Amino acid sequence: MANKRFSGHLSCAKIFKFFAQVKFPKRARCIRCKSYQVYRKKERYYCKKCRYQFSLTTGTALSKLRIPLRTWFEIVNCFALGLSAHKAHKFLQTDHYERVFKAYSIIREKIVSDSRINFEKWKGIFEVDESFYGGKFINKRKQERMKLRKLKLNKRGRGAKYTKQPVFGIYKRNGNVFLVPVPDTEKEQLEKIIRQKIKIKSKVYSDKWKGYAGLVGLGYVHSSVDHGKEEYVSGKVHINGMEGFWGLSKVNMQSYKGIKKKNWIYYLKEMEFRYNNRELNHDELVAKIVEILMS
Repeated sequence: MANKRFSGHLSCAKIFKFFAQVKFPKRARCIRCKSYQVYRKKERYYCKKCRYQFSLTTGTALSKLRIPLRTWFEIVNCFALGLSAHKAHKFLQTDHYERVFKAYSIIREKIVSDSRINFEKWKGIFEVDESFYGGKFINKRKQERMKLRKLKLNKRGRGAKYTKQPVFGIYKRNGNVFLVPVPDTEKEQLEKIIRQKIKIKSKVYSDKWKGYAGLVGLGYVHSSVDHGKEEYVSGKVHINGMEGFWGLSKVNMQSYKGIKKKNWIYYLKEMEFRYNNRELNHDELVAKIVEILMS
């Protein structure tokens, strides 16, 4: 029996109406023939034109898990609050943790899918930087620690690209971030992503990493600060916004213990999604997640 902290004051009809307004902001229409000649009977829709019957969840990510809309509403609220699947399971007092975890996985998969569908080039002023994500050496398994010691990759600053996941980030000043896991942080890899995401003639700020040396030749207005000489700000040139995001996201990702490598991209994109929607209040964020799930 689920805890009613989020939906206790809402009837099933009101929860249905919430999902329906997200699915059909203006007017209900057939999801097959797009006709507006539809009518509803209880929680089913019927199309007079093509005679198709469907529900709010038909053809959406919500249909991947057979749970009531009330339960989806509770789980989405927990996700919006930043609770882990395990904490959400305890908070909602559900019988099956696996269902909550599966629901969380569906939400993260849709966030990644939505970011790909709505991909667009940006213009403006940007900060670019690369970082490495991964657990601390002391927290790794004994066999892996022994292997890294033999390769002399156990000391701080050594072998990060072999033991951690490199990530390239683009931050639009006073705007959103865009993250891409990369196989390496070499010039060819970084320039490829910058060309795909940032429009030519935009201002791009970075540190002195050699991977950014050719940006002027590509048509960008490029300036940099030399961290090696303890230069972090030079007028408007700095990457403090991007570095601030790295610190915030790594702290938040530490709450997810033991992320499998194949699922890592979903947690990273979750950090991107949360940051890019940081101006939304809780109810608006819940509606945004439901919109993505029902798209």
